Amino acid sequence: MFKALSYTTFITGLLFSSTLFAADNNMVIAGSTSVSTLLEPFIEEYNQATKPSIDLQSIGSSAGITMLENNIVSLAISSRQLTPKEKLSLSSNLIAYDAIAIITHPDNPINNLSADNIWKIYHGDITNWKQVGGEDKEIAVITREIASGSRFSFEKHLKLTKEINSFTVSDISKKAIVVNGTSMVKSIVARNPHAIGYVSAGSIGDLAQLQVVKINGISPSTESISDKKYPLSRPFLFVYKNEDLPSDSQKFIDYINSKQSISKIKSLGYVKE
Repeated sequence: MFKALSYTTFITGLLFSSTLFAADNNMVIAGSTSVSTLLEPFIEEYNQATKPSIDLQSIGSSAGITMLENNIVSLAISSRQLTPKEKLSLSSNLIAYDAIAIITHPDNPINNLSADNIWKIYHGDITNWKQVGGEDKEIAVITREIASGSRFSFEKHLKLTKEINSFTVSDISKKAIVVNGTSMVKSIVARNPHAIGYVSAGSIGDLAQLQVVKINGISPSTESISDKKYPLSRPFLFVYKNEDLPSDSQKFIDYINSKQSISKIKSLGYVKE
């Protein structure tokens, strides 16, 4: 109940403060923090040569899509697939494929987990690292806020959801620590030797501060994503209303889909077919 209320309050606040998102008549793109990490350098370069400039709002996939549906923005970004209901009024354009990486502190001796053990850790069935061959230390489970596309994809792939009164809800343990944004997950895990979290593989950065855990012996590489062997891959999407894409938005999508941009996207470790 508390999480749902927090999300509703957050979205309501966005709707009533929409003028903050349109400074100087710039075009606003809102949504996934993971996709924002990928797009930031492209937008910086794009803004140097193009008007109107783009303002990027990293607020979570579902929050960005809600702003799109309420006509606050004309272009959203998502790190999850659209739901069947969303597809009735919204369309998408693929930016790239990414992997959700499981991360721990570099001092943690566990560098490989089965998908089943990850499910049990996040469900609350496994609570101590010794249960998976590690030290006798309680696991600090880190998850994302309810509006996060990374959380949506993580729960969907690992089947960490349940049905209550015909609604699909999270089945992650209530003891999990909920944080906003990819950077916060990385910061906590980098400082806590007993923590586990999940982030966009393309956003990991300094591997001296984080350890990427293999799932069933498979690392989140471009090859394992392309071959569909890595179990936690997901698309990065532009999202817009059906048959209602402004020319400024189309221009930026074309820029990201250019040969030069695609080459840069691939060099950053994302998959673009």
